[in-house]
Amino acid sequence: MHGNLKEPRYLFIINPAAGQGKTAGLFNSLKSLIEKRGAKFDFRITRVPGDAAGFAREGAERGYYTHIISAGGDGTSHEVVNGLLGSDVIFGTIPSGSGNDFPKAAGVPLDPVRAVDTLFSGDVKVVDVGRLGDKFFINGLGIGLDGAVSHRFKKLKLLRGQLGYVFGAVQEALSFKGFVTGVKIGDWEYDGRLLLAGASNGMYQGGKFKLAPEASVGDGLLDFHIIKDMGAFQRLVKIPKVLSGTHAGLEEVELRRGREMEITVERALPAHMDGEPFYLRAGTHKISILPGALKVITAPDSD
Repeated sequence: MHGNLKEPRYLFIINPAAGQGKTAGLFNSLKSLIEKRGAKFDFRITRVPGDAAGFAREGAERGYYTHIISAGGDGTSHEVVNGLLGSDVIFGTIPSGSGNDFPKAAGVPLDPVRAVDTLFSGDVKVVDVGRLGDKFFINGLGIGLDGAVSHRFKKLKLLRGQLGYVFGAVQEALSFKGFVTGVKIGDWEYDGRLLLAGASNGMYQGGKFKLAPEASVGDGLLDFHIIKDMGAFQRLVKIPKVLSGTHAGLEEVELRRGREMEITVERALPAHMDGEPFYLRAGTHKISILPGALKVITAPDSD
């Protein structure tokens, strides 16, 4: 609509609570870098969940901003993208969360100073976005055990970051009850008890878990994973394989690439989208891909 003729105007949406609160101090130090660029920018600070999505929607609808930037973790990016999707605004991120899964997948530097440089000197890359109902995810969706882990992770006060996620995974591995489901991906079908199911746009979930070692954010496909239920001991033995991305050969694991998955669940299940916990209600749900739906600023050398 506006093309790139318009003077760049940036809206920074900062989540001061992200990354155990380190984002609050971080932005003050980065602000001078942004000012040095002589860029026109505004910033909004989130206070409660939902603020980032609201600020992004408002910013995109104004038609004033060319770029909307998320400063925080994957949860903040998730909200910002849900707010701006469908507009021609370019998305950028300054990663300062616990996992930073999406920046890794998209080729955004994890160092905040380099990430700021990238906003002004990077390339615009078109990436895919996943969809479940009327919500969108940029990195991944998990249903079942990994959903339960993200609910538990949100409650952990002392142990945060990637270690907290691994700790949560071990606790849930011992207590989570498998669920009965029916899954369809293309012409492949499965009915039975699962431990977890989900879709990856990027390679990592939960910071360290290499759930979809082959996933690419720009291939127009989602990498679906289905892990069948198993006993507590087997779960503990096999979690490290998921961490290292060597779980593809396990008999309980099914990895399939496609544009769409249909899943039917009999009870409400813990789930997450880009690490943000929610409950998937009982019934049939469709998870699909929107190819090339989002423009992201990435490092010039990222493929």
